[in-house]
Formats: sequence, structure tokens, C-alpha cells
Amino acid sequence: MLEQVRIKKLTTSSELGEVQRLNAEIWGSQAIPSHQLLATVHNGGLILGAYLEERLIGFNYCFVGFNEGQIHLHSHLIGVEKSYRERGIGELLKHAQQEYAKENNFKLIRWLFDPLESRMANLSFSKLNTISHHYENDYYGPLEDDFNEGLPSDRIVVEWWIERNHVDDCLDELEEDAEEVVPWSLTVAGLPVLDTEGTFKTNQAFYKDAYLLAIPQHLQKMKVESPKLAEDWRYKIRTILTTLFEQGYAIARVKKHDEYVHFYLLVRRSLLAL
Repeated sequence: MLEQVRIKKLTTSSELGEVQRLNAEIWGSQAIPSHQLLATVHNGGLILGAYLEERLIGFNYCFVGFNEGQIHLHSHLIGVEKSYRERGIGELLKHAQQEYAKENNFKLIRWLFDPLESRMANLSFSKLNTISHHYENDYYGPLEDDFNEGLPSDRIVVEWWIERNHVDDCLDELEEDAEEVVPWSLTVAGLPVLDTEGTFKTNQAFYKDAYLLAIPQHLQKMKVESPKLAEDWRYKIRTILTTLFEQGYAIARVKKHDEYVHFYLLVRRSLLAL
């Protein structure tokens, strides 16, 4: 199926109307105004569409950003129709985004996502070779769409240096030697839970080159079956990532584990080829 998907830059009102429709289908009533979409594509931004047999099944919405004295391309939204998720559509859109960035002299693409969403984590870190070392608490405030309702809208900031196409040679060795920051286990209902004994302390010093940190593989399922447990993951991951980021670590990869959790590989930033 993937070889039949066509990615194109969207610029016309009718094309952007399709984006609004799909956006509303995915996130409910939070449709992007058409005038904002037009202003974006006419002022250095980018809206990409993924088409299958002339039907829009995914999109990527980007605009020009400025942070710490540097211009970047900010990837604000990426959405794929539910029946086509986990088929590589998002990765196709991201690589088309990368080509646009190269053609227009952007060196950096940034985006934010929920650190508990393992699917986006795998795309960002394992497939696109990004890094993250900045955490935002409740970035958007309360959100009421199906993906975000019920939890603070915490986000990690992802940096994609588009000329950094190789995987750092050191990561395989670091992953092999890394130990878990805190343990995880299963509840009697068969759901993963993090650090039940409360072993993590914010004042402890971390000294190893790399650590592993578990995240739930199926956050949305957990939110339905045990909202309190999902909330527990939110606050524990917030505390742990914030602490490690402040001590000079960055997320550099996702290590897949089994049906319950995946792991972030956190590496000293000084060891990464940036």
C-alpha cells in the first residue's frame, strides 16, 4: 500500500479544505482556520498531504519558527486517518518535510509530542534520528480531544538536525550497557506501572553515559482502562525526564521491548555527534 501513497505540497483553497476536514475528523472540533492555512503556505510554511487514490489520508502542517536566535521549521501537526495509522504514512510525510527544509535552507526542524506516546516516540527517535532534551509541563493547558483528554498536556521538544542523517556509532554500545533509571512492573490487571517503590529521587546525581526509561506502549488503552495509572505515568515521567535533562542527558533513541513498554535511551549530550 505504501508505494501507492503520493505526497504533495498543498497550496489551493480546495486542498486546504481537505486538510480542515481530516483535521476535524482526527481531533474533533479543533479545525485550523482556512485563512491561517493559506497565510502559512504563502509565508514560508508548509502543508503536505498524503494521498491514496486521490483521497487525502494524512497531512503535515508546518510553519516558520524562531528560537534562541535561530530560524527553524516548526512541525505543528501531523495527522493520519485512523485506518491507515502505523503503516509508515507519518514517516513519508516527515521525509518530504525534510526535503522541503533542505531546499529552503532550514537546518533544523522542531516539533513537540506527548512523551508517553510510544508510536510518535519511535518515529521521532528511532526512524528519524532526532534528539530531545527539553520538557514542557502542561504546554497547551487542558485539551479535550480523544488523544489528550484526561491528562496534562505535557510535551517534549524534538530537534531534527536534517543534515545529521547517520545514527551515532556509539548508540548501539551505549544501549547495550545502559541500565534502567527505575524499575517497572505489571499490575494485577496486567498493565505496566513505573517505580512502585518510589526509588527515584530528584536530588540524586546521575553519572553513567546512558540510561533506559520505560514508557507505556499503549497509553490510550491505559487511559480507558485505568485513568489513575495513566496519570501516575504522566507525573513520574515528567519528574524523571526533567531531572535527567537538567543533568545534561538527551533522548536519542527508543528501544522496543515487548507488549507492555518501550524504553527511551537517554545519553549524555556531550557524547552525541551534534
